[in-house]
Amino acid sequence: MAMDLLLVRHGQTDWNPIQRVMGHSPIGLNETGKKQAQNLADWLQKIPLDLIYSSTMPRALQTAEIIAKGRKVEIIPDPGVAEIDYGDWVGLTFKDLEEKHAAHYHAYRFQASTMAIPGGESVSGVQKRAVDTVERLRKKHMNGKKVLVVSHADVIKVILLHYLNLPLDHLQLLGCDNGSLSVFRFGTAWGDRLVALNYFADVGKILP
Repeated sequence: MAMDLLLVRHGQTDWNPIQRVMGHSPIGLNETGKKQAQNLADWLQKIPLDLIYSSTMPRALQTAEIIAKGRKVEIIPDPGVAEIDYGDWVGLTFKDLEEKHAAHYHAYRFQASTMAIPGGESVSGVQKRAVDTVERLRKKHMNGKKVLVVSHADVIKVILLHYLNLPLDHLQLLGCDNGSLSVFRFGTAWGDRLVALNYFADVGKILP
């Protein structure tokens, strides 16, 4: 049977609009982020969710809690879908990276398969741990379940690139905005397929 994997990017924090790298910093949602999470909860209202897994970052857990409110569904924190460890980049803005770490930042954006963040993780290593986590979920829930995972933009993107058989260097090909939903369905009669990407609307329009 199929499994629907619903990938949610956490809602906005105060650091997102100013493009400051968060990494593992314990930063929570701002008011816009809470509203984005509530929008997701509303759009998912008619969709039965069997389990919710979440990154261990506070911004992801808060998003998961808002989505889960009023449901009898367990939230399971899972470090396999935690944010990338951005090491020396944490606290810097994208502009800072362009000015002070131009070569590494360019490689991260356009040659991600070759990139290890100074003091942090390699992008290929992040993809491996995230895909290993999804494979573990598939083995446990491949029986018609709908499993929601709250994670982070580039973690979601490396997962999707893997299952779309696209190179890791295409990291910037996919959009994944705060409070968005992407859906990947495993095990259909036509094989595995992407159902939605960076989606902001009633989920009943795309899922039974």
